[in-house]
Amino acid sequence: MNYYRAEQSVTSTGTYKGYTNGYFIFKLDNNDIIDFEEINKMILVKFDLKSDSLKGKKFEIEYKEIFDDLDDEDFIVLKLEKLTLL
Repeated sequence: MNYYRAEQSVTSTGTYKGYTNGYFIFKLDNNDIIDFEEINKMILVKFDLKSDSLKGKKFEIEYKEIFDDLDDEDFIVLKLEKLTLL
């Protein structure tokens, strides 16, 4: 079986729900909940997402869906690339 990796960039808007168990959680405007396990370090310089001060704030969210096929199992990682406070 051949290994593959693909990435897709997505832009959406949503509300920050908080930081829990190593995940940055957002509720998108379409009511989907997304847990980001990876984040661009520059976002953490600009926004203190580990505190409660930004909970409930609305953001424009840019992220990557990274698809990996490892040993016949698909694996998806969501990486937060950019945030803009609305």
